[in-house]
Amino acid sequence: MARERAIANQLTRLFAATTCPIYAVDDRRRIAYCNAACADWLGLAVEELVGLRCDYHAGDSGNKLADIAAQICPPPDVFGGQAMRTILTCQTDSGGSRRAAEFLPLSGPDAEQVGVLALIEASELQPDAEGDVTADEAEQTLLHRRLQEFTAELRAPYRLDRLVGESLAIRRVREQVSLAIDAHANVQIVGPSGSGREHVARTIHGGRELSTAGPLMPLSCRLMDAELLQTTVVAFLQRVNDTGSQAKATLLLLDVDELGLEAQAELAVFFRVPTFCLRTIVTSRRLLLELAKQELFLDELAFGLSSFVIELPRLADRKEDIPFLCQRFLEDYNATGGRQLSGFTASTLDQLCAMPWTGNVDELAEVIRETCENAGGTQVTEADLARRVRLVESAAEVPRREEESIDLEAFLEDVERELLTRSLEQAKGNKAQAARLLGVSRARLLRRVSQLGLDT
Repeated sequence: MARERAIANQLTRLFAATTCPIYAVDDRRRIAYCNAACADWLGLAVEELVGLRCDYHAGDSGNKLADIAAQICPPPDVFGGQAMRTILTCQTDSGGSRRAAEFLPLSGPDAEQVGVLALIEASELQPDAEGDVTADEAEQTLLHRRLQEFTAELRAPYRLDRLVGESLAIRRVREQVSLAIDAHANVQIVGPSGSGREHVARTIHGGRELSTAGPLMPLSCRLMDAELLQTTVVAFLQRVNDTGSQAKATLLLLDVDELGLEAQAELAVFFRVPTFCLRTIVTSRRLLLELAKQELFLDELAFGLSSFVIELPRLADRKEDIPFLCQRFLEDYNATGGRQLSGFTASTLDQLCAMPWTGNVDELAEVIRETCENAGGTQVTEADLARRVRLVESAAEVPRREEESIDLEAFLEDVERELLTRSLEQAKGNKAQAARLLGVSRARLLRRVSQLGLDT
């Protein structure tokens, strides 16, 4: 026993002397040990790190210690016995850090996993340097790392988790959101249902620092008539004046394209008042200026509400972003603290990318949440996919029946031929009686019988 204790002490001294950050995580995903180099790297005391639980997600909850623990969490596959080499992206008080890391699973006497040992390189990686790490990384681990990098770039009080991705469309949206935050202009956010319009609106209102954001009044325009809108806005203005807020207050109008014409006229009155000082952010499915051209929205109000327009794309138009979003929502699931998942198999991602996603990002988030609950291992496989994905796949295998065109003239001619034939049979060939049965003249019946070839 004394010899084992001496060996353990010697090992601890060796770890303490190295400049490479080293830490160990137990089977409950809690940090059981870290050396001084690790604490210095992360800008924390050893006592602050030891005992933290590591959940495998991008690390953007807003809790400093929990986020750092998430950023250094070993991939779930390592807890299953698979050694792995990857890159850790961490955000500390001193800035961002990218270092190569090697995770080694630790086994007990019965080959049961008791924890993970993490060895971090002492030097920072250059911005474009990947070295031999990328070749060793599994696809889901690479997605996790890219998601961490996106999170670091887009770090904001109200997360832009629906705007991760590398498509040109979503890059443009991110740039527009950044401009809208700084511009303080009236903003219209246009997009299909489920595309995250309200999420983007609240991000713009939150700005760079949520603590400095002004008061916000969200209103659902579907529920607003002229009187209710007028009293609500007046009450909000009064509250803003009473609190003496220095920051500009914001009126968030959700689904403003559903606002009735009387309520539109009431809102337009506020814009004519010189002392009206509220910023407006509105969401809609259609461009207000186009609605104004169709006389479905007041011109004056459409121009006033849409000084700055951000159009959110359909998810089907940015399918290259689906793997990032899937990993995003999977790591949101991990952040709840339950069973941890590393990512998706390549075939599973292919199947998810092939879906039509008519409900856009909201539908994808719901499917991934259900899929994660079904997962049996550390990776999500096709067998784990939510039921609706399997139903869509089954429906796609059934060939769609071609729609038959209807020839109205031919259809009516067939009906008329049938009626003439029946009436003649009932009248036993007596054309005058057949005409009376049909309520037409004998001459008309004879003409149609001849035209339809029934007189032979």
